[in-house]
Amino acid sequence: MNKKVGIFIGILAIILILAIAVWFYSSKNGKKEFNLQELNTTISEKEPFSQMAMMEVDAEVLQNSYEISEEEYEEAIGKMPLINVNASMYLIIKAKDGKVDTVREKVEKYAQTQERIWSTYLPEQYDLVKQRRQGVVENYVYLIIAENAEEIEAFLK
Repeated sequence: MNKKVGIFIGILAIILILAIAVWFYSSKNGKKEFNLQELNTTISEKEPFSQMAMMEVDAEVLQNSYEISEEEYEEAIGKMPLINVNASMYLIIKAKDGKVDTVREKVEKYAQTQERIWSTYLPEQYDLVKQRRQGVVENYVYLIIAENAEEIEAFLK
């Protein structure tokens, strides 16, 4: 009887170890995916975006303002102010495989341009631009300029 209990416990331990190993491996290699349309709605409802006249970032804006072509991304969301008296904006782009660095560099170039523009315009908006949050999560490249940029960035972590 003790031998059977020992074998049973041994088999149970092996199964438990394998289950933990599979879970650990899948959690490390599972890519993070976001529903960008839901995220867009959530962010749009937050201040300052819910309080401002904003325009959607679309393919034309990405091409003209960021120099990002449709061949470089799968999906993108974002809002920009209609009137240039406020720097608050956000952009989240799901870059195509192999294009993350290219998209990140173009978003960084845009952010640096915004910093130069606002440095000679409205000081409080310039401070917002300097405190922007930007980065990469998996294939997602983002730029957030807002008083609560850190709070919005948490949606991507």
